[in-house]
Order: sequence, then C-alpha cells, then structure tokens
Amino acid sequence: MGFFYAFFYLDTTMNKQTLSLAVITSSLLLSACSNVDVAPLGKEIVPDGEQQIITNISNLLTHKLSEQYKGEKFLRDTHPKANACLHATFTVNSDINPEYQHGVFQPGASHPVWMRLSNAVEEVTSDYDKDFRGFAMKLTQVNGERVSMSQLPMVNGERQLLPHGDEQHTQDFLFLGHDAFFAANPQDFFEFFSHSFPRFALTHPKGVWNILAGEQRVVTPLNIKWNSVTGYALGDKKADGAYENVVRYAMQTCTVNSGDAPNKDKPDYLSENLSKQLSGEGKGCLDFYIQKQVDADAMPVENALVAWDQELSPFIKIARIDIPAQVFTSQAQKDFCENMSFNPWHSLKQHMPLGGINRARRQVMKDISDERLMHNGVTRFEPTGLERFE
Repeated sequence: MGFFYAFFYLDTTMNKQTLSLAVITSSLLLSACSNVDVAPLGKEIVPDGEQQIITNISNLLTHKLSEQYKGEKFLRDTHPKANACLHATFTVNSDINPEYQHGVFQPGASHPVWMRLSNAVEEVTSDYDKDFRGFAMKLTQVNGERVSMSQLPMVNGERQLLPHGDEQHTQDFLFLGHDAFFAANPQDFFEFFSHSFPRFALTHPKGVWNILAGEQRVVTPLNIKWNSVTGYALGDKKADGAYENVVRYAMQTCTVNSGDAPNKDKPDYLSENLSKQLSGEGKGCLDFYIQKQVDADAMPVENALVAWDQELSPFIKIARIDIPAQVFTSQAQKDFCENMSFNPWHSLKQHMPLGGINRARRQVMKDISDERLMHNGVTRFEPTGLERFE
C-alpha cells in the first residue's frame, strides 16, 4: 500500500452543503461522546480486540484492490497517482537540541532521500480536483538499531514480525496535507471502508470534517504544510513504560515556489509545475519540524482525529530537505518509484510508530504492498539513495 493515507469520495446522494450540515448537526449531537481512550503522557493504550479489527481492515482492502484492478496492473490502493518521484538530501541542523538527538537526528547528519508526492484519492484523477495529497519520504544509508520483535506488540501471546525483513538501512516518514486524520483509530478506519459514506458521515462527523478541511487545490505540492497526523517515539522507552519524547512531524517550504495556476484543462499540472521549477538551475527545499507531546489530553497518541495544539507545543525545526534540479519524468524513474514500498515501520527503534493508526499501518500496508508487488511480478527492494535515471 503506498501510504495508508486513505481517501475518500463524496457519495453522489449528498452534495457538500448537505454533507456539511449533516456533519455540523452530528457534531453537536455527538460532541460529548467519545470512545477513544486517552493514553498517559508518552504512552500507548492497545484496546482488546484491536488486532482482529486490523486483520479485518487488511482483508477488506486487499480484496478491494484485487477487485478494482482485476486483470490489470495493480496500482496503490490509495495515492495511486504520483505527482513526482524526487531524489533529495535530508540534513539535520548542527545545533539541534541534545534532547532530540536520537536516531537519524544527529547534528549535521546527512542522508540521501527518495520522496513520492501524490494525490490521495483512490483513483487516478485530475490534479485540478481538490484532494488530501500525500508525501512519502524514505531516508537511505541509515544505521542503528531497528524496530525489533521486542518492541512490537503482543498478539495472541506472540511477538509480531517486522513488516519486511529486507530493509535494514532506511527510515520512512509519511505525511498528509492536513494536520489531522479522518479516523481516530482502527475501528473508525474499518467503519469508513465498510459503511456507506452517508452513514459514516453521520456517525463520524469529525472525521468527515477533517476530510473536507484537508481537501485543497494547490499550485505545487511543495507549498503544502505537511503533517504526520500520528505520533512517534523520539528516544528510548523509560522504566515506567513512557517514551523519552513523543512527537509528530511536519514540513513546510523554505523557498518561494512558482508555477502555473491550477487549470482544469491540465490534469497533470502539478507534475508539470514541479518539472519546470526543478529544471536548469531550479531547486526546492523543505524545513522539517517536530512537535513534542506535552499534554496527553490535548495531544493524544490514540486519537488521530485531533490536531495537536501549536500554542501548547510550537513546531521545532530540526532538519532541512534540499531538492536539487532534476528530470524526474523518465519511465524508468517512474517505475522505480511505483515499485517502492513505504511503511512507517521501516524505522529505527528510536522512531517507534505509536498509536492505533500506526499499529494498523504495520500489517495493512505490508499486506497490500505484498499483494500489489506479487501480482505485478515485482521483487521487493529498498533503495540505496544513489540511484539516478536522468
């Protein structure tokens, strides 16, 4: 699965005005009701029965993928359309606070990067359509202790295996073009795909509100404020079971990006604008931030519906991504990127993915990626960061 950023379509029986009214009404009725447990600061809560829900999600989406592309090449179940696949360099600030010097975040450290920018909707559509957008980034040449069996949750008394055993030197980061997800936890996620959209809208108003708020039409993906929407450990687990730090990640541009205005007659204008910007002497860059959890209620780990309050915990810039001039439109480079898999569990131990949505991603993204690659006759691989196709 390209990224477990699910996407959505509005049911044809409901226009946006009707849907918005339904969301607001439902929000008022359900605002006092919540079935999402609040984990203590720096910790997770794994509810009983969660693993079965995750398995149900995986089975549902794997079957859906097989039906959608029956007799054809399998694309990603969501984010099937890439705007660009780019190489870049990730450099950590030399003055990063010692508190945050864990894993890949070592002062002055630099890593080659591959990144895939995409539309999120589950079918290949025009860039002009408003969309949630997605950004998957893979750092290469990464060394250190991996997320291991001892760090993964117990299921039926047994430790779970890594998503893939073939990656030992990469670190994946996943982002959406909004600051919150459409599902609080795996149960919400399953209900989104197994219920009709109107039913989901009436019972999950906050999720639908996040969808509507996250849809956008942009000149270039580099102008989007990207957010991980889920929490991650930053450091080791302490004796009391809490992690040293829990953070969300964010990125935003650190240069002026230009391009032609969105044009409904140019279905690939995002790719075209990026291509123009990165031609000749052109370049791009993104600043990379962390946002530290300081309040368990206002900044929950187990509820991805909630945007973390920036007044409580401002973003802290710790790194920069530099995107050099490049040609990214060759078929070889497109194929390379489409055959790559992203998963937040491709990770060092000190960046442990946390929360129910991330726990679901571990199995669901693996299963769907396995299904896609096997059907397409592709052998799984991890990049070195040195590949070039220009």
